[in-house]
Amino acid sequence: MGKDVNQNAAMTTLKESLLFIPNFLKLIFRLAQDSNVSKTDRALLLGTIAYVLSPWDFLPDMIPFLGQLDDILLISLVLKRLMDSVSRETLLSYWDGNKDLLGLMEDIINLAVQFIPEGVYRKLIKKSHPRGYTDVEYEVKNEA
Repeated sequence: MGKDVNQNAAMTTLKESLLFIPNFLKLIFRLAQDSNVSKTDRALLLGTIAYVLSPWDFLPDMIPFLGQLDDILLISLVLKRLMDSVSRETLLSYWDGNKDLLGLMEDIINLAVQFIPEGVYRKLIKKSHPRGYTDVEYEVKNEA
């Protein structure tokens, strides 16, 4: 029963996080226009916007919850990657959501791996970290 409670809590948190997709898109668009962001990172940001707005991606947006979950996970992974090259102050100055941006990104990344199929997760990692870098290990738990 404890696992069900944890999974239900995770799903609730992630559903609430989906409401921040418009805020994340505004943040990404603003960062893409910032001259302090490298051209490579700008291209990655614009590609992320295109992925989120496209109805055809790894998990189509027509699938309730999962269709948006891959979008918000990619956003979080890209922003986490961007933190290596953009100052925290710059990142936070463009954020207009009412929740702690860094905490929200960590929650999304840590909880989404429970719901996203492993193959989709791996593809999103490749999109967000072209060099194959992974911050979160995907763990498949076998139920016996």
